[in-house]
Amino acid sequence: MADPTSSSLFDTPRIWNAAPTEAFAAWLVSDAFAVNRRGERQQLRDSSVRVYRAMFSKFAREVLVPEDGRPPKQLPAVSADDIRRFLDTNALTKGIRHRYIKLLERTFDHLASIGMMEANPARGLAIRQPTRSGAGNEKTMWLSQAQQDAVLAALPSGEGWKAQRSRAMIAAVLGGGLKVSEVIRLPINSVGARQEDGSLLLDVYPAGAGRMHRTRVSAQVAGILAQWRATREGLPLPGKLLFPAGPTGGGLHPATVYRQVKAVLAEAGIPEDLVKRRGARTLRNSFAIRQLETGAAPALVGEYLGHRADRSTRYYTDLLPKNRKG
Repeated sequence: MADPTSSSLFDTPRIWNAAPTEAFAAWLVSDAFAVNRRGERQQLRDSSVRVYRAMFSKFAREVLVPEDGRPPKQLPAVSADDIRRFLDTNALTKGIRHRYIKLLERTFDHLASIGMMEANPARGLAIRQPTRSGAGNEKTMWLSQAQQDAVLAALPSGEGWKAQRSRAMIAAVLGGGLKVSEVIRLPINSVGARQEDGSLLLDVYPAGAGRMHRTRVSAQVAGILAQWRATREGLPLPGKLLFPAGPTGGGLHPATVYRQVKAVLAEAGIPEDLVKRRGARTLRNSFAIRQLETGAAPALVGEYLGHRADRSTRYYTDLLPKNRKG
């Protein structure tokens, strides 16, 4: 069997034209791709490999073999207009759009290096292409203390177990600073004991680029989470997920979490013109800002958030003076 990283699979125009997704997959795990800006070998995480492969496969399906009546084309014939059409049709968020452009820039640079094309059609799109709103970077969103209190008052209050689950899940994100990818994977045994100050420790397992860490769920919502754990342990549902999607015990879809958070923000009366981003990320940002406002050390806040690098936490500390002024 041929070595999947063999250069013959990704460094000739013939392979890229005949089987672009296979050539990309081989290039992705080769030494030629995983090199940082200093020219050093850098091993990609398995999660990154999966994401990049999915991104390029989607691009290849929609651009090289379009379903809107346009004729199929090969990579050397792809233009900047083709890339813009792909990005606009999929209505990507600014972050995902930028990630796509950088990946395509790198891919077409490689194709140019093997003599497959003269110009890079993705080059410069990240600079010239505006955001979907037509404005510059949207500001990072977080809730004021009053808005946060309003959200907690608006949490689902039904008697059914799904309403109780959603109540505890949103409370855990707001009170513990969790990502969506983390909260939907929490096992039942991740919920620790209540602390003397009323808070609650929560073990958070790796998800995507994250790492194993422990956060402290604020005393304001710890009771909600502790009560839900007791309820969940008594439910005749299979699996070990703390927040199952339904009777089969399967995991929640991230889109479901987004819809539920959006609904709670609306129920709380949080104006959309003030808080434009209506997903769980805004709740995570609120947790980070609140911790720093109350004097928690940045290193501790970084641990609660599961940051791998100090610069990720400094992003929030840089925002804090602005928050105090306004």
